[in-house]
Amino acid sequence: MRKQKQSGQSIVEFAIILPFLLLLIIGMVETAFALRSYLYVNTACREGIRFAARGRYTDADTARWMLASGGYTRLNNQQVPFFRTTDPEPNTGIIITRIPIQANGNIGQQVRYITGTITLASGDDVSTVHLSENDSRVAREVNIARHRDETIAINQQRVAQGYEALDNQVVVVEVFYAHRTLWNYEPLGFPRVLNLYSRSVMRVVSDARQTQ
Repeated sequence: MRKQKQSGQSIVEFAIILPFLLLLIIGMVETAFALRSYLYVNTACREGIRFAARGRYTDADTARWMLASGGYTRLNNQQVPFFRTTDPEPNTGIIITRIPIQANGNIGQQVRYITGTITLASGDDVSTVHLSENDSRVAREVNIARHRDETIAINQQRVAQGYEALDNQVVVVEVFYAHRTLWNYEPLGFPRVLNLYSRSVMRVVSDARQTQ
């Protein structure tokens, strides 16, 4: 009789713990997939800034290599690119911004290459729209004044050593990625889509672009 009571108590305790255990396992799986996506996004951003800063490739070529860096995945029993700017289910947007800085520190007109989409989620509504210039975070988060001051300081050193002053250029690569969760958690108040973002900034000297 005592063994039966202990067995029944264990079953009740397990039944109480089971929902929390399942939530923990699901959370771990979701976190792992989200981290995987974020690593892919960071890798694509690093690859993009390496190509964009060389000056020998067009921004369109750079974007294609960035998209190819994610490899392939399966979607609806089909093999599709991990990063997609078009159907099926586009999930990636790329903005490459070039900011010229003259030798005297004057900042020129920014030039942007934009491709792909950004996903907007509000409640049960998930919509995909084309990425636009307004989605760029460069104006808010990139300290252009610091790069201008560094350009002036570098040119002052060059002139003092007998070299000519050089124009400069700052390249900013931004990647927007819509990570869709494995399961729908909207009843629990969690979004269906997590918008991941990565940005890389690199300074390019004009003579480096000309000689490569």
